[in-house]
Amino acid sequence: MLTVVPVVTRTRRCLALPAVTGEVSTTAEAAPRTASRIGPSLIVASVLGSTLGIVIAQFVDNLGIGLLAEILGGDATMFNNRVVFEGARDIAWAGGFALCLILGVLCLFAYPTQRGYGVSRLTFLWTIVHLLRQALTQAMFLPFDADAPLAKAYASLDTPAGLDMVVAAGGAVGLLLVALSSAAAFLAFTPHRRLVDTARRRLSLAFWICLIPVAVSVFLAIPFFLPDADSNVVPSLPLAALMFFITLAAAPGTSTVTGPEDEVETPWPYGLGVFLVVILIVHLFVLRGGVSVDPRMWG
Repeated sequence: MLTVVPVVTRTRRCLALPAVTGEVSTTAEAAPRTASRIGPSLIVASVLGSTLGIVIAQFVDNLGIGLLAEILGGDATMFNNRVVFEGARDIAWAGGFALCLILGVLCLFAYPTQRGYGVSRLTFLWTIVHLLRQALTQAMFLPFDADAPLAKAYASLDTPAGLDMVVAAGGAVGLLLVALSSAAAFLAFTPHRRLVDTARRRLSLAFWICLIPVAVSVFLAIPFFLPDADSNVVPSLPLAALMFFITLAAAPGTSTVTGPEDEVETPWPYGLGVFLVVILIVHLFVLRGGVSVDPRMWG
């Protein structure tokens, strides 16, 4: 008699592949892919905002020198990268430092009145930071760069010995405070709170919207100040990015920023880009040939 033996089949079980997401890891401590999560429009807006801030800071510096020279009875002509004057004392070279510092402080107090965290406020923040950087850097290098405008003005005064070192120390402390406080200001532009909920993510965010933009903007600002044969603007531009390494270092410990509940997308800064092109045209075709600071000479 033939016996039928039942055949037992076993179902093979395979592990399902995990769903592919935009996160590097699913753990709470892992950081998202920062560049794609931040959005390229925010990074571009920060680059253009920093470029405009550098250009405005240098323009205000030159304008301050020219205005003080005119006030002291001189005749000043402003170019796209320098200002020259005659008939005024050398103390006029301090006008740029004073005007940058005054405008920077005034704008600093006006910054909290700005609403939202869009392109306009980000550009305003960059302008404030660069104005203060322009002034405080001159103070910090006062004893070390005899050809700097503030050093020329200081040399024309009868000052006590060692005062220049005090001014330099004050400038260094002020620059440090600006760099440290800027961390919270830049992190506030986070598109979502998840990008600032850990130290690692805050570091990544500051890297993409602060350090990278200022490094790129240094190169984008070069055409505004060409040719550079008679000024020291272009060689000094790399110094503009140094203070933001301190901002980057302060970002992981800045835990006061929470960020929005819903993800915010920054619009592309087309208007800011067009504005920069217009300013570039003015620098190259108007200021490059020299413009008298005295408006009575414009006719």
